[in-house]
Amino acid sequence: MRLQLSLVLVGLGFALTACQHNNLTSVDSEVNNPFKYDKRSAVCTVTPIVKEKDGSWKTTMAVRSDDGQCQFVVNDPDSKGAFPSFGMTATPTNGKTFLYNYDNRTYVRYTPTMAYAGSDKFTVNLIHKDGTLKTPLSVDVTVDNTGVQVPKPAVAAPVSRTTSKTKATKSRKKTARHSTVKKN
Repeated sequence: MRLQLSLVLVGLGFALTACQHNNLTSVDSEVNNPFKYDKRSAVCTVTPIVKEKDGSWKTTMAVRSDDGQCQFVVNDPDSKGAFPSFGMTATPTNGKTFLYNYDNRTYVRYTPTMAYAGSDKFTVNLIHKDGTLKTPLSVDVTVDNTGVQVPKPAVAAPVSRTTSKTKATKSRKKTARHSTVKKN
C-alpha cells in the first residue's frame, strides 16, 4: 500500500513538473515595475494619442478622484522606446503628475485631488533622442467623484487650559474712618 502511494505521488510530481512555467523571464515587464503596487483609480480611461496639425500630441483621460492614480505609456516614435528626457510645461491645478522611465517605456501618471470633480489639464514636454526635438503632449482630464466620501475630521482634542502666571496682588482691607472731632 505504501509503495503504491509513493509511486502515485512520484508520478503526480513528474506530471506537475511538466506543467510548470518558467517565471524567471517575464513577457510583461509590468510585473517588475517598482510602482506596480500604487493604488489605481477605480475609473481610468485614456484615449489614444492623436497628433495635431502643429505637431503636438493630445489625449484625454477620465479618472475618479478616489485617491488612486491613472497612468499611460508613451513611446518615442523614432526609437520605439522611452523618451530620454521629459518635463512639465503646464502642471495640473487639481491633482499631481508623476513622470518616469522604466523598462524602455515612458510613463505619465496623474492622481487627482481627493473628492474633486471637474476638469483638469496638464502638458508634458517630451524630448526626443536627438535632444533638439521636443513634442508637447497635452492631456485633458475629466475627474468625477462618484461614490467618493471624504472622511470627517477626527474630534479635536480638548483644549488644554494654559496656566498663566499672575502676580498675587496684595489687597488692603479698606476700613471706614470716623472723625472724633466734635462739631459745635
